[in-house]
Amino acid sequence: GLTHEGHTRDVEQVYLRCSQGSLEWLYPTGAVIVNLRPNTVSPAAARLSVCIKPSKDSTGTNIYLDRSGKLRLLLREQDQAQGKVHCFSIREGALFIEAIPRTDISRRITAFQYELVNDRLRAESQSPGGKKDVCCVTSVLQQL
Repeated sequence: GLTHEGHTRDVEQVYLRCSQGSLEWLYPTGAVIVNLRPNTVSPAAARLSVCIKPSKDSTGTNIYLDRSGKLRLLLREQDQAQGKVHCFSIREGALFIEAIPRTDISRRITAFQYELVNDRLRAESQSPGGKKDVCCVTSVLQQL
């Protein structure tokens, strides 16, 4: 686990090299950059997507995609409680998870499951109308 003193402006960086797993951050403060990468170096690695499924109890953070220091909002705190699967190309960057400053000491946990999937599988989960068939992608994550 990642531990440090509660400095509200710290940004930690972690590298997760498993093809699937979960992340749980208790009492989030500051921010953490999560680099999800395959454990092997291969040209095929550039064709991977990352799918994350937030826990329905996940609170206390906003989740962004960080590509070369440019942030794009992926999930707001209130969106995480829906527990919907969100996928993006591994080339789109790392996850930047930023704690929402709080003055109370209530329990907050940010948690999600993740899986690296082949872009071909992700493309097959797209219906002809361009809408994502969440069931196909969700079924991959339910295997965790």
